[in-house]
Amino acid sequence: MSSARSSLGVAAGFAHERWLLPRRFEAHRERALARFLRDDLPRASFYAPHAGRALAELPIVDKSVVLADFAAFNRHGITLGQALAVAEAAERSRDFTAVLPAGAEGVTVGLSSGTSGTRGVFLVGEEESRRWAGILLGQLMAPTSLRIAARHPLRVALFLRANSNLYETLDSRRVAFSWHDLTEPVEQHLDALAGTDVLVAPASVLRRIVELCGGIPLLHGIAPVQVVAVAETLEPDDELLIGQAFGRRVEQIYQATEGLLATSCPAGRLHLNEGHLHVEPQWLDHRRFHPVITDFTRTTQLVVRHRLDDVLLAAPGPCPCGRPGRSIHAVLGRADDVLWLATSDGSAERVPVWPDVLRHAIALAGDLGDYRLVQHGEVWNLATTRAEAGDGDAGLAAVRREVARLAERLGGRAPDVVHAPWPEETAGAKRRRIRRES
Repeated sequence: MSSARSSLGVAAGFAHERWLLPRRFEAHRERALARFLRDDLPRASFYAPHAGRALAELPIVDKSVVLADFAAFNRHGITLGQALAVAEAAERSRDFTAVLPAGAEGVTVGLSSGTSGTRGVFLVGEEESRRWAGILLGQLMAPTSLRIAARHPLRVALFLRANSNLYETLDSRRVAFSWHDLTEPVEQHLDALAGTDVLVAPASVLRRIVELCGGIPLLHGIAPVQVVAVAETLEPDDELLIGQAFGRRVEQIYQATEGLLATSCPAGRLHLNEGHLHVEPQWLDHRRFHPVITDFTRTTQLVVRHRLDDVLLAAPGPCPCGRPGRSIHAVLGRADDVLWLATSDGSAERVPVWPDVLRHAIALAGDLGDYRLVQHGEVWNLATTRAEAGDGDAGLAAVRREVARLAERLGGRAPDVVHAPWPEETAGAKRRRIRRES
């Protein structure tokens, strides 16, 4: 594939996303979904018996179902073993350019970090990569970035554990893309960030960059016009610290093994990628839901009525920014980021403690530094950087008080919050501050 053709494909996708799609949003969705169900669905053997059925009649699947019969969910019959062999070889060599020979152009294999316990694998073709790049740039690029790109290549720096041919599709005459390997210390990348226009990284990495710069990245020549958080939940304390340090609103990309799911807007909401996804909410209460997604642009590995473990917080009504489609306030975390309390009356029911509510309670406890909270039944293990520095007793007592107050309001029995040593965390692993193990 020539770079000129690739750039044209990305540019076409950008123009469609930025200017054409908003004018005919619903009509485009209906036609694209109908075409996908008619033409693309039967090409994967799992769905061949379901050809001709309406979307609502198709089975709901999840990651475990897909991994159990991986070849049945992609049009080339690529097995999980074949995909993992390529992905794991790339992880060891740190060379992510290899593709599986399938179709006219080959297929890129990607591997998730597996923070939920099971590593996800994704397949994407060249045409899909160009489409993804155009969609992402169309949704994300601010007017300031567009003006820079009109004069000289926009410098985009991406921090992730693994690179991919998918991300390299961003590189063009108008965009100078660079990947920074999170298996290496962040300190080693600082000098290369001078002059960066768009900085994309997990929230914990953005926070680390701020800390390494003494809270003033500008003094190190790091003054991006856009700062974008990816891969992790963007929590309020990180958002405030990072935004103040860079003097920019922190934007977000919500992407998973299953595809590009949402990007943020100037109003601060995350817009689900409904120009290219059909989203069915599975409601947990009147505000929170698990999304069941169908991506009608992916034709290599099919994502059809795929239930995600993530918990999303819905935003009411149309977004003030005017962008069409459903928006959310936040990605709260995974289902196992929801902790549970025994009821105060001793019944068999359990009381959910949503991560957004718990984060607020912990914030009321004062400055803990960074923290990790892991539930083991009625014992909650709390590790903090303040405790690691020898100043943790007061913080632990304050968290106990706030959690007890929260439990009382929720009708639950207060857990036993105990001190835990700071956990060993693999370089490049996604940060999860709140987690339930049992």
